Amino acid sequence: MYLLQIYVLFSNIYLFHCLKSLLFIPLDERFTTRNIVLNLGNLIKDDYELITPSLDIISHWKSPANIDALQTWLNEEIIKSNCTNENNNICYSLISSELLFYGGLIHSRCSNDSVSIIQSRIEQLINLKRKYSSSLKLYLSQIIMRIPAYDEDFEEPHYWAIYGRLIFEWSFYYDRYTVLHQQSDYDEMKEREKKIPESVLNEFLWRRQRNYNVTNLILTEYSQYFEKIWITLDDNALYGLNKAEERNLTDLINNILNITDKVNLYPGADEVSLTMLSKIVVDDLSLTNKLRFSIIYRNTSTVNFIPNYEGSPLNESIVKQVNAAGGIVVSNNDPNFNLNNTDVIVIVNNWSTNAQQEATQTQTCENYTTLEQFLNYSSEKAIVLADVRYSNGGDLCFVDWILNNKTTQGLLKFGNYSYAGWNTNGNTLGTCISNGMLLSLFQTNVNTINQNKRFTLYRFAEDAKYQASLRQSLYEYLTQVSYDPTDHLDVDIDFYSQFVQKGLRHYVQQIQKEWNLESLYFPWNRTFEIGFSINSALQISLDTYQH
Repeated sequence: MYLLQIYVLFSNIYLFHCLKSLLFIPLDERFTTRNIVLNLGNLIKDDYELITPSLDIISHWKSPANIDALQTWLNEEIIKSNCTNENNNICYSLISSELLFYGGLIHSRCSNDSVSIIQSRIEQLINLKRKYSSSLKLYLSQIIMRIPAYDEDFEEPHYWAIYGRLIFEWSFYYDRYTVLHQQSDYDEMKEREKKIPESVLNEFLWRRQRNYNVTNLILTEYSQYFEKIWITLDDNALYGLNKAEERNLTDLINNILNITDKVNLYPGADEVSLTMLSKIVVDDLSLTNKLRFSIIYRNTSTVNFIPNYEGSPLNESIVKQVNAAGGIVVSNNDPNFNLNNTDVIVIVNNWSTNAQQEATQTQTCENYTTLEQFLNYSSEKAIVLADVRYSNGGDLCFVDWILNNKTTQGLLKFGNYSYAGWNTNGNTLGTCISNGMLLSLFQTNVNTINQNKRFTLYRFAEDAKYQASLRQSLYEYLTQVSYDPTDHLDVDIDFYSQFVQKGLRHYVQQIQKEWNLESLYFPWNRTFEIGFSINSALQISLDTYQH
């Protein structure tokens, strides 16, 4: 018995030292940007330890993070993880520019910090890289500031509540005139300009220029210190100042600096840390060949269409998302193409209409049986189910087909596939593709499969049941009974939480009885997003018994 205890002790010590440290500075404090990454990280916890700052030093809505404390935390964690030049340990860092350099996602849209102040924060990070050299691997994300098309200031400067739509339209016509040189666009732009106070437009333009200059600075002065850089476009359209910035940055990256292999640039935002996590693992494993992804569309007629809140075609975004996660897309048009020679199959449930619809609209069922033939490969390949038929929620009929169709159930084993269908096209793709990548790499690991069940339950519960169903029921109650604003829940928030939690808990139990949903909350006291925990029902039962 004594020898067994010694063996277990040394085994634990060995495992502890073998775990590689992933230091994670999230976009902000939300469940959809922080907890979701920690939950995906559980798939690889036998090999990697994901470490993140405590909530008390990161941002909270419009209150900025304690940036000095974050810098201190990062340095201390590097030392704790023994990632110094004296040994061979390596620390990987997933860093959001918005939190570490600006103080948070919303603060990057609202703050008045100068470029020089922000550069001093960048320098602090770079000094750590200079100090620890190859022992510290830096992976950085940076967002091209969004231009939402509505009058609401919840996540924007105060003037967006009055002039948001006008600013969006002014930006749209300004850029389209610059590109197409049509007099009608110039006239439309000038018409909006008359309605926006000069001080408001100047502040908007100043902050855009500042953020663009910071991104430019990172690329031109500091790119050599990073293993990889992600630049994503939050809420955008076909034209706009954000699209102009994208074109300028693309030229800078590809033609001036020649750092195309180092920088990813595509639509996305909240999901980017998941993609970074996937890429870090791919890099750490030093794969001889990239994992090959095959893309199967339910409807091939809309693959070139542009999804809501984005400015690039669906098929183009998928290729960029796969590349950003560390994989490569193999073309179905290649005469030598064979599904047997691919590693991951991405099944895309895209829309059949001229434009992508919202999940809140009346949903209809499509014919999903054409996809069944590709599920035959699920025993040997990772299957990714990308549910982009709607924006802001999953396709309830598609999810029902996945979970309850007899043919599907005979082919798909729960835990052996990834699913996502939330918010934007980019959010969905980045989530399920990075999940599918890790699943493919660790598909023989028992912990990976078990934790993937948990992660998949999170997605079904949040994307399908909440976003596409329960959120609408809650909205009706708020507008017809409690008269509580959807973006400022106050009257009876405990009741709202219990209502949603009860519905989601029952839903999760229907899918997998051994898991239980609890601790539901609204991160920013609004209905748009939720946070919650899914844990083993067996463990909860044991804990209850022990107490």
